[in-house]
Amino acid sequence: MTNVNQLELKIKMKLRDVWRYNLWVGYRTLFSKLLLVVGFGILGWLGYKLSQNTGRLDLFFADNIIWIILAVLILIGKPFKIWNITATQMQLPVFAGTTEYVFSEESIYLKVGELEDTVSWNTYIKILETPKDFRFFVDAVQAQILPKHNMDKRQIEQLRTFIKGAKPATAYRLK
Repeated sequence: MTNVNQLELKIKMKLRDVWRYNLWVGYRTLFSKLLLVVGFGILGWLGYKLSQNTGRLDLFFADNIIWIILAVLILIGKPFKIWNITATQMQLPVFAGTTEYVFSEESIYLKVGELEDTVSWNTYIKILETPKDFRFFVDAVQAQILPKHNMDKRQIEQLRTFIKGAKPATAYRLK
């Protein structure tokens, strides 16, 4: 059992945890968001043209096939690629297995399968709490994800306390 100065967590990732994070990574840039707006714009424009169409449907689709393909590639291509990455990652031991964390004021102990390490709080440049998880960033993109479904309310509050004590206020954003 943990003492007051430690918090032990056993984290088991679910597919949706990794999928949510990978979507964030895939759509975090302004260009990706702009491309999404363009894709939905093309789709809306095609829908409007279809609603105004008085001719045959097969001719409408033939006349607009390039726009339809472009909208599909923009709106389906990237999520499909992200899904493939997520499915591949879920087969790795770090995602498929259980990771044990022991948080203390000085460091974080990690155990993934047979691998063990003690990591300094300084390793993380930013810690972000979302409605579904905590993200411990080691750089602008790579992060360790701690889904909240693995924790009870007391553990979440205790983790927030550790984060506030270990990092300056500019290095974290909590709920």
